[in-house]
Amino acid sequence: MQRYLLILVALALTSCNDGDVIVTSFDFEGLDINLCRTAQVNQPEDIKYVFSKINPDTKEVLALEFITDQPILSETTDGTPYTIQFNGSTAKITYRIFNGEITEDYFCNAIPPASPTVSEEYESAEGTAVITVTGIRLDEDGIPAADEMGLGGGDIDGDGLPNEYDIDDDGDNVPTKSEGIALNADKSLDFAACLDTDKDGIPNFMDPDDDGDGVDTRDEDKDKDFNPNNDMTDPANPIPDFLNDKYAVDYNVNKYILHSYDLTDIQVTIVLNNLVFQNTVTDEIIRREQLLYGVYNAAQQKDTITPQFPK
Repeated sequence: MQRYLLILVALALTSCNDGDVIVTSFDFEGLDINLCRTAQVNQPEDIKYVFSKINPDTKEVLALEFITDQPILSETTDGTPYTIQFNGSTAKITYRIFNGEITEDYFCNAIPPASPTVSEEYESAEGTAVITVTGIRLDEDGIPAADEMGLGGGDIDGDGLPNEYDIDDDGDNVPTKSEGIALNADKSLDFAACLDTDKDGIPNFMDPDDDGDGVDTRDEDKDKDFNPNNDMTDPANPIPDFLNDKYAVDYNVNKYILHSYDLTDIQVTIVLNNLVFQNTVTDEIIRREQLLYGVYNAAQQKDTITPQFPK
């Protein structure tokens, strides 16, 4: 691991002045990012995040702290990253040198433990943290995502959710996984073998009118509970009305069902800009124009959304 003396960092990134007396190392490249989260007592929707990096060899720690109600670990930023402006209180980054071994749990305690103690501390109340969140959304509907992407322009029902994380690809309020999906031996989609009730060449999972009676499957929901599967009018043929072309009553169900999907492979990338670390005791400072803090791998999340029905 490459080591830089802070005096060299200071010379490279800022002009010298009387207060820039740097006396220690500054090496966090390649170290894991640890995370502690704490809900705020008076405002539980606000979460305090502490992303820390620990160098066990030098007993140095960088700790990025901020409070936000944004879902930074459960939703992707999709081209609009979060920007945290440091203010020295609810958002800041601290560089500390300890007199003993430090563990990631140190920042998870409301009251810091008695030991180890901080022998040197620098805090930056200036600068920003830019946080980008990426991940892969999957619907677990029985069709491999690679096979879904090319169907119907990538969004069969046009509800704004790409097929790969749309649990109801055709928007008929019958989940795709229950519409007769067929797979090949290699688990790829067997399009020709999928259920096609009305034999129109469009499998049920892509067909908004499964029985071809002129009324969309979604609208053959007699009790309007957003579940067409439990509406059976014909006592002699107890199958759902949306699969029975002898019944074609339109109940105008103009709403999509709740969708849920898994957000996997979540990566939280943090970049710090325009940092000015001030020693909390002396006038010594450390300046960094930009610092790639690193990437934190977050746990898989379950997200839900109800697509907007077109007016």
